[in-house]
Amino acid sequence: MPKVTYIGGTAYRKMPDGSKMVWPKNVPVEVSQEWLDEYRIQICTSPTAFRVEGDGGVTVDEGNDGIPDAGWTKKDISTWLKAKGVEFGGYATKGKLLGLVEETLNPPAPEPEPVVVEEPVLEETTPTEEITGDE
Repeated sequence: MPKVTYIGGTAYRKMPDGSKMVWPKNVPVEVSQEWLDEYRIQICTSPTAFRVEGDGGVTVDEGNDGIPDAGWTKKDISTWLKAKGVEFGGYATKGKLLGLVEETLNPPAPEPEPVVVEEPVLEETTPTEEITGDE
């Protein structure tokens, strides 16, 4: 879960959600990803007022085509790949995941089967007459 720390110039600040609660200076507060997404503008546009750690981020779909790209989060790319049946294990960087997306969308062309040309089999004929060499 994300942690947001108020680091501004005063001892505390009101919470941006309109509640009566205050945010003490230099005290990390754990918030849900949904809460952070809802109040992202108030929190993330003030880098000198707040420090955000563990943010899952927001997926921005370049081209609005539903295909993962650099604007997508790792979590969303992983979900897309799993929905397509792509298996991957261990720690995967965002670049590696985007490479898997590329392979999924553009699989390598199948190798053509080698063409086997069968040469005609010449049957050996056996002479019916015995060759004596007197001819």
